[in-house]
This record gives sequence, structure tokens and C-alpha cells, in this order.
Amino acid sequence: MDPLELMTAASEKITPTLLNYEIGSDIESVLYHLIKRLRGEYEEFVIISFQDAYVSILKYLKSVYKDASEVFKDTYLISVNPFLEEELNPNLLIKTKDAEIIVGRTRSNLGTKSNTLFLVLGLDLYGVKYPDELVVILPALIRVLSKGDNNVLVTFDVKIFSEDILEIVNSFSLNLFKFGIEVKENEIKRKFTVIRSAFVEYNLRSWYYTITPNRIVFFPVTAEV
Repeated sequence: MDPLELMTAASEKITPTLLNYEIGSDIESVLYHLIKRLRGEYEEFVIISFQDAYVSILKYLKSVYKDASEVFKDTYLISVNPFLEEELNPNLLIKTKDAEIIVGRTRSNLGTKSNTLFLVLGLDLYGVKYPDELVVILPALIRVLSKGDNNVLVTFDVKIFSEDILEIVNSFSLNLFKFGIEVKENEIKRKFTVIRSAFVEYNLRSWYYTITPNRIVFFPVTAEV
């Protein structure tokens, strides 16, 4: 199974899905291709963005992909602690660091959702600013969004937190995929690894990948991690 197909199918089978990444792995392009595949399968597309994460990603994608605006159109946007994102006129604007208030207002605003694709961006940025709130908000938010036949995708930068925090964050995912950078001698490669997924036969398998204007190209890694 192609890794992009694997991520798509796994996220549809069980949720939530955590996409761990580091700078240089081009997680924005991965999200673009993943959302492009998934959007048509769900009635609604909701983005919950912390600390202007969505506006930053969207700006990048628009500079790379001509149809980025089309892929992300008609998005229901919940913006938490924004500055730049206020210009996008979010459907719900939340300004507080308190995790319980954020989750409570999100739950009240969304009501009971079904057949909805959720994308959670910037929890890592929020966690840097409010580290004590991170371990409170993550399980609460996932519990609210995962009800019903919804699909929840969460991105998280693994390079800005300690291993203890990452263990806590990772424990709340049913699909866990890692996008990183591998340096060998003078060569730098992007590397994708399946840590945990609904398809156990692929767990702990890795691929190298490159980003092209039209697609992501994956190359097998012979040795398992």
C-alpha cells in the first residue's frame, strides 16, 4: 500500500491520527495531499487552529499549489488565540489560555458532529506558550472531536518538546505517523515512518520521500526501524 493511501485509509478506519513532524519534512505538502484525498468523503471540514497555525500553512500552500484555495475552501474555522487569523473571519474566535474554556466553547459551538473531518493545527505552538495546559487540552479536545464517525487529524512538532511530553501526546493517538529528516554523510533525506496504525503489518516500516509539484514520491527503506 502506498504510504499516502495508508494514511488515508488508516485515518478513515480509526481516529485520532497524529502526524509528528520536524522542520524540513514539509508537513504542509503532506497535509495538502491528505486533505485533498479525504475532503470528499465527509460532509464537513472543520479546522481548529492555535496561534495562527492555519494562516501560516495556508500562505505556504498557496505559494506552492495552484488549487490550494480550492482544497481548503468552505472550511469551518475555529481560531484560538490568533493575531493574523482574525483577517480570515473565523467562525469561532477564542482568546484564552485556559484549556477547559477552549474545549468547552469548542464543544458548545460545534454541537454534535458526525461524518466530519477535523484538522487540529498549532497545538505545539500553544504548548510552547502554555506548557501546563497542553496535557489538559489534548485528551479533552480529542474526546470531544472523536465522537461519532468523525476523522481527527492532529499535527505536532516533535523537536520542541521533551521526550516526557511527547510520550503523553503520542499516547492519545491510534494512528501515529512520523515525518523526519535523516542525515547520512553529506546527504539529507526526508523519512516517513509508521509508528502505529490500524494496519499492523505496516507498523515500524519506513520510506524515504521527495516532494514534487504534483505529488509525493515514496521510496522504500530496506531496513525496518
